[in-house]
Amino acid sequence: MQCAAMPPYAGLDELYHVARLSFVRAQHRNPTITEPSIPQYLASIPRWPDSRVIVDRRVDSHYVSPNYEAQQPSLYYSVVAPLVPGRSAMFELRAWRMLSVFFALIIVLATASIDWRAALLIVSLPTWETLVTRASNDAFACAIVTIGIAASMHRKTVVEAIAWPLAIAAKLYTWPMLIVLPVLWRSQRAGWRRMVFVSVACAIALSLTIVDLSHRTRNPLGLFAFRIGDMVKIWIATLAWTSGPHLDALKPLAIVIYLLPFAIAVARSRGPAVAWWAIGAFAFAQVINAAAYARNAPNGLPAGGKEGWYWYALAPIVVPFFLSRFRAITWWIVGWDVLITDVALFHDYSGASSPAHPTALFRWGPWHWPFTAHLAGIGVGPFVAAIVVLRLIHLAAFFALQSLATDDRSHNLPLPSS
Repeated sequence: MQCAAMPPYAGLDELYHVARLSFVRAQHRNPTITEPSIPQYLASIPRWPDSRVIVDRRVDSHYVSPNYEAQQPSLYYSVVAPLVPGRSAMFELRAWRMLSVFFALIIVLATASIDWRAALLIVSLPTWETLVTRASNDAFACAIVTIGIAASMHRKTVVEAIAWPLAIAAKLYTWPMLIVLPVLWRSQRAGWRRMVFVSVACAIALSLTIVDLSHRTRNPLGLFAFRIGDMVKIWIATLAWTSGPHLDALKPLAIVIYLLPFAIAVARSRGPAVAWWAIGAFAFAQVINAAAYARNAPNGLPAGGKEGWYWYALAPIVVPFFLSRFRAITWWIVGWDVLITDVALFHDYSGASSPAHPTALFRWGPWHWPFTAHLAGIGVGPFVAAIVVLRLIHLAAFFALQSLATDDRSHNLPLPSS
């Protein structure tokens, strides 16, 4: 549904991820941070929201400007770029998005091996949906790290030793997740052979990734980069909802209403030590990330590191350990998914809302009925004509699975508390 409705290159920095994929496919290597690597056909294509008509282009290999996404590790682009032929701009965009959907399904299934009700909730988190259905390395990285988390919890050493190094090589925000390993190993009384085997594999992947980034970006972390108050506001707003147009957002009152039950659930569940260590490590890494970007933005906001959507990489840890045991939260999440996605986002995509008509909850309006957005000729698809049917299937599946959850305290795995 999300993949079908999203207009071309409307998914955060999607165009720049696609540009790098196109470059790697044509040149059989990853670009440096300074060389021109954005192809002409992408640089010149009319983009939503400036254009609400899908415009296709023939693929070319004439590069006009550097691509800041060259700062990303190479693994995803080297693996995924050759899988899609360059028939046209829209063909490759649809294909790379569908690969992201495939990786998103892996996240769901791997999370289900930890707690099946958590997997039920993840697919109803609006920001998570936007993050993993666009063409980018996020779904790929999150899928591998989720496999690593599940393998570690199930004591699958070989899978653990493959998944965690690949996660390290996929994206830098997977690195703080490594804190999960020593905490789990301690609670499981893991053998030294397992710990050494996995640690050596992770160290090799870490070293190779740093070498690659240092060679291409002249920075071992790939960062090309403050106003703390504004950064906190942006973090909270994009944590609650990463809006499609990037200008619409939930109003402060709506953010409080939406997130307050989550905060109460976290406080009541308390959660195991492994989850708190992962959250703490991720928070520390994001502070370092923002500080690194801020070096080149001393008089304003840094170029990155302040976005709340990064935190949805923690969904396979936070949702099973803090949220899924509370049935009221599950209904709350699905209700807000319909409200945010079907009442606001899809109408934003269609051009039926604007900042000239704010509502009590959204910065853009006016209010619209759900399931009435007209996205023909706007959403890339496939299945753009079946969005309402897909939503009804989702709700029916949710109701059916929710009826199986008879014990709010049950979980698939015993959770380590220390």
